[in-house]
Amino acid sequence: MQSNIKSLTMNIREGQLNDAARIAEIYNYYVRTSPVIFSNRQLSGTEMEQKLQRLEVGSRFPFLVATDDTGIVIGYCYAHLWQPDPVYNHTWELTLYLDHESKGQGIGSALLRNVIDLCSKAGAHTLISCVSEGNTACERMCTNAGFSLVGRIPEVGYKFDRYYNDLIYQLIFP
Repeated sequence: MQSNIKSLTMNIREGQLNDAARIAEIYNYYVRTSPVIFSNRQLSGTEMEQKLQRLEVGSRFPFLVATDDTGIVIGYCYAHLWQPDPVYNHTWELTLYLDHESKGQGIGSALLRNVIDLCSKAGAHTLISCVSEGNTACERMCTNAGFSLVGRIPEVGYKFDRYYNDLIYQLIFP
């Protein structure tokens, strides 16, 4: 199912596991077309649901989706552990993707602001966002949300016959 987003109307709600199939569609678009996801493997709805459960998204960690005025999921954002070792229990990574037809409408920024607030209230000390270098919209969104660029990892992702760099953005809560 591919949405044809024409409206600026958007709602944000808690994500649910039954959103996994639509989330997989959004994710798979970028797997096929863009280096913003360093993967060549598309996920089925069931695989995405299993991934969300494994990461404890929506149970331990905040998970929000944006929907259009018809209720179709047009974006998602969630937190999960940065690293599995317990010393990183308060360092969380954010994941955010939008339907490719929904970019540039402030939806990602709204999701990000809301998830940051939930993370702060849920006990995160620091948030990490890994961004493919050159994804200027995401870089700008992180900076506008208060993240600082703290690192650049050269040539860590290979996709579409070339290497890509990762940028590491961090937000530390007071």
